[in-house]
Amino acid sequence: MRTIPVFLILVILFAACKKENPATQNSFPNKIVLNNLQTSLDSVVLTWSVLDDPNFNSYSVIRKENPLDPGVSISYGISGSHDTRFVDKHIPYTPYLAYQIIGQLRNGQSISSNEVSYLRPEIKVVDINPFDVQFDNQNRQLYFFEKNGIISIYNLQNNQLVKSLNTGSTIGYCDFGIYNGIKELYVPRNDGWLFVYNAQTLEIIDQINVGLASSCVVFSNNMLYISSAAWTNRPIKVYNRTTKSLIAENGDFELTRFKKIPNSNTELIEITINIGPTDQDYYSFGENGNFILHQNDSYHGDYPLDASIFEFFPSGNKYITSSSGAIYNRNMAFEATLPRGNLEFTSFCFDGQQSIFCGTTSKTVEVYSETNYTHLRSIPTKAYPYRLFKDGNNGFICLSSTTISNYSVPTKIIIETIQ
Repeated sequence: MRTIPVFLILVILFAACKKENPATQNSFPNKIVLNNLQTSLDSVVLTWSVLDDPNFNSYSVIRKENPLDPGVSISYGISGSHDTRFVDKHIPYTPYLAYQIIGQLRNGQSISSNEVSYLRPEIKVVDINPFDVQFDNQNRQLYFFEKNGIISIYNLQNNQLVKSLNTGSTIGYCDFGIYNGIKELYVPRNDGWLFVYNAQTLEIIDQINVGLASSCVVFSNNMLYISSAAWTNRPIKVYNRTTKSLIAENGDFELTRFKKIPNSNTELIEITINIGPTDQDYYSFGENGNFILHQNDSYHGDYPLDASIFEFFPSGNKYITSSSGAIYNRNMAFEATLPRGNLEFTSFCFDGQQSIFCGTTSKTVEVYSETNYTHLRSIPTKAYPYRLFKDGNNGFICLSSTTISNYSVPTKIIIETIQ
């Protein structure tokens, strides 16, 4: 049997170690080389060469989410010059990521590595900043509304934006209605007008001169209920869609948001937007838009309210609002808040099977019983849920934001499906 010389064994072992740890075997006095990334579903492993400089102070790991992004540091100062491995354990759910290593020297000089990117073209991002989203479940289309006046239609069948319109004005909460056999979109504006568009083509059909800035509109029985900036001078204006004439005026607070109670003729629950503490009101109108009843809030801020997160139970007998999940009955009487620990809710939806689906700021959708509010289960999401919609037998559409910063108006939207 042939013997292998000891020195040859040592050479083989050295070569094997070098192959397993390429980053730790490379060092340069004036540059850093970032190696190819090791990727998995939700993490990225980075390795790089040693910065062999006596003035070495620390490494920083920089991550970018688009090519023009200056990047942010995701490490807390790696102080060992031979600590050349980092795991990004919670990567953003975006189609583009790029990484770079910055070496800091004690004399203030910094040395940057090459950039290495990680591309996932299968992830679809809608680069849009909506303050409100509405779902046309019949045509499976999402309507995105931006404060700067841009309205966009996203078709779920082909997963792309199919229409976009710049209204040229700051807009408020919009509504849809069928008039003369055409589905219309009603858009309140801050320039004193309410515009009427064809909901499918976004072509303008008509306009109504409100004369005041408006924040919300609801269509019911061929009447348009508009929240205006009239302040104490009856800010709720009721207009006839056909004649465009003013039918009635009422209300306490200006520039609010209200929704029609499901299965009612025209009953509205209103939540204030710019008033502190946040208040609510109840209104009832007849078929011809005539005012019947107004009830004030009895709490005036004792319990949570939020006009941007506001959904009725399918029966119309209750509604849920705010990041606390506060539940009220249709008489504005507070009933409960959902058990949540330190979670904050961002959206609510109902499955028609006695369950409440709640998006959270923790990349989850939490499911609760509609009858006794007990927690049933938790569903993880790829990003931060912003809005939820029931999509027939297809489950739920979850519109998620790639970032949690400035969460009231997300910067980018991805579309997930939840079964």
